[in-house]
Amino acid sequence: MKNELSITLVSAGCTISGDMIVDHGISYFGLLDGGLISTQGLLHVGDGGLIKGNVQGDHVRIDGRVDGNVHARGTLEINGHVSGDIMYCGTIRLGPRAVLNGTLKRVARMLTVEPEASESAKPELAATSTAAATQERTESNVTELSRAKA
Repeated sequence: MKNELSITLVSAGCTISGDMIVDHGISYFGLLDGGLISTQGLLHVGDGGLIKGNVQGDHVRIDGRVDGNVHARGTLEINGHVSGDIMYCGTIRLGPRAVLNGTLKRVARMLTVEPEASESAKPELAATSTAAATQERTESNVTELSRAKA
């Protein structure tokens, strides 16, 4: 099987309401009113990008702004603005433009990603469905973005 680099690019001027979960890398330059989770690869909030929610990923780079908590399982690079708590387990690099309003804490890898189950779903069902969804998508390099918000 040929390895392909998969990344989703969300350009400036794009506004999304709701949470986004991707199984590969993402570069985000728009406005996201919700959380953003990348299960593998680079999660990049580009210069001018704004996330109003929590951010979770393996390798996280923030050049824009995040108004929420940041959880990085691997490397974390901040050269933008974060208003929220930061948890990381690998390395961290703060650039000359980094602004942090919150706590900074190094934690064990297993503590950095906290899946949020809906109020109606039981935690064990949410974990099972997340694992099944990830397993189903292992062969695809196409990102499916859809969420209806009432």
